[in-house]
Amino acid sequence: MISLFPKDGAFYQLFEKQAEKIGEAARLLSVTVKDPQKIKEVAAKLKVLEQSADEIGHELIENLRRNFITPLDGEDIDLLRQNLDDIVDFIERAVNRISIYHIVPPFPEEMENYVRIIIAAGREIKDGVREIKNVKKFRESLHHRCRRLNDLENQGDEINRRALGGLMAARDVSCGKLIEIIKLKEIYETLENAIDCCENVGNMFESILIKNQ
Repeated sequence: MISLFPKDGAFYQLFEKQAEKIGEAARLLSVTVKDPQKIKEVAAKLKVLEQSADEIGHELIENLRRNFITPLDGEDIDLLRQNLDDIVDFIERAVNRISIYHIVPPFPEEMENYVRIIIAAGREIKDGVREIKNVKKFRESLHHRCRRLNDLENQGDEINRRALGGLMAARDVSCGKLIEIIKLKEIYETLENAIDCCENVGNMFESILIKNQ
């Protein structure tokens, strides 16, 4: 049944739940890098977490389908949902690849740098989704978060350039080393995708700010 007068809070609560899942996923990613012996355990937990995040996304879609009037632009709600969900997906995929590709520790320093960016971005997103409930009150704070998420994405780009540059600088590599380079390249790019999605969330915050001046 379509509702003309929805409970606005339902959308915001679901966004906050999505943001919490991002924080949990980032924490598990950090555990993977710091304690590689737990990789299989962490990968299993992340798979469950990713499925739980998907369910929240489906609930958001259902709320969007049923409600004629929404607290934010319907397209913004859907795009924000997609980007929040994608962050968890990419984190889960990265850990999954580390596990099934049998990446041998100690892991390259670049992985810790990616994790640092993702954790910081997750914190900004968690606070940001709380603030979009009252855009006028938190306008300046949201602007700051948009800039912060953009800065973090720029840092991620620099980390990615260095990481890929280091991989491609290898010369006269063995077949085994070449396979390792291919594996790490995919993992690095997956982590970079997660960071890009964090910036996309910042762009959605900016869009919401502009539309609700």
